[in-house]
Amino acid sequence: MKAIFKSQLMTIIAVCAILMGTVSGCKKDDDPEVDNMKRVTVTLSGAQETPAVQSTGTGTAKLVFDPALKTINYNMTWTLGSSTATTTNMHFHGAEDGSDLKSSGVAIGITGFTTANTGTISGTTVALTDAQVAQLLAGKWYLNIHSSTVPGGELRGNIKF
Repeated sequence: MKAIFKSQLMTIIAVCAILMGTVSGCKKDDDPEVDNMKRVTVTLSGAQETPAVQSTGTGTAKLVFDPALKTINYNMTWTLGSSTATTTNMHFHGAEDGSDLKSSGVAIGITGFTTANTGTISGTTVALTDAQVAQLLAGKWYLNIHSSTVPGGELRGNIKF
């Protein structure tokens, strides 16, 4: 009887040791990382320009702001209102007193875009300053696409995360 009890006790101890090894092998770090990225899809139009402009052009920008790197990853597609127009410039605008109803200075230029009347561009901005991050997250920034027919800005999209 002592031998059977001893054998059962050894089996229980072995099972406990295996379970403890399995449980201690689990790490809390295995939980999926929290995604702190800020995402937004921005619609660009002439109606959002300040003052509004007459344009049948349209655009869309998918933006992802990375707070750790302080960068904006962008993917933009646009078509100007005139098939003979050319794209002349594009940038992110923003200021401390920026708003949907006000024009602001250029914060970050976008380069490498096609000068055609329609196009797509993807990229990542340089790191924003702390002040720029605060402005962006407060909704004080916008995207702007300039054209040969509307040099002051044909398409604008206000950025609201």
